[in-house]
Amino acid sequence: MLISALHKRVSRLGAQPLITYYDGEEGSRIELSAVTFANWVDKTANLIADLGHDDGEPIDIALASSHPGHWVTLVWIAAAWQRGCAVNPDVTGADLLVVGPGDDRRAETTVACSLHPLGLGFPTPPANAVDYREVFGQPDLHDMAVGGESYEWDGAAAPAVMGRDDRVLLRDPAPGWETVARALVEPVLGTGSTVVVVRTSDEGVGRISAGERVAH
Repeated sequence: MLISALHKRVSRLGAQPLITYYDGEEGSRIELSAVTFANWVDKTANLIADLGHDDGEPIDIALASSHPGHWVTLVWIAAAWQRGCAVNPDVTGADLLVVGPGDDRRAETTVACSLHPLGLGFPTPPANAVDYREVFGQPDLHDMAVGGESYEWDGAAAPAVMGRDDRVLLRDPAPGWETVARALVEPVLGTGSTVVVVRTSDEGVGRISAGERVAH
């Protein structure tokens, strides 16, 4: 569902912004077009396969709870679905676990993400984990699971979502399906886009809202 819609979006409106992410404390802004986002998803899906994780087996994406709305989190969710894997937004015992900086939880295979604005790795390699920087060595090839994509979230089929065509700002989004739906699924199913803003003052959010021309 989401992956096929993403590739339709790439073919129709590939250069237009899909996800824009601001971190006020870091003073960073990164904008991903549909083409760029899909490229990250393809590389991450290929990393999942390269790590030996079987298509269709669930993935614990703890990033979805610790850093909801982060562009890396959204990439991992889409990549898991591309591999036909259900997404668990916390640690449930799956063979593959994805964590953020400072998260020492580990599984049979763990990928640690620095969440650097440009996707760079940790200054010091994370203990007992694969640094997400390894994704840069993956091919851009779009590889789908033989059994098709997944659309499962937290142990069940994800709720149906309507696409949207406007540009929406999400401030410090909370963990949960609503953030995934608003930030990722809705704009991909439509022609819209999302601006995620974290750790930013009211004044800063106001400036970003005006500059990005969000609908609300």
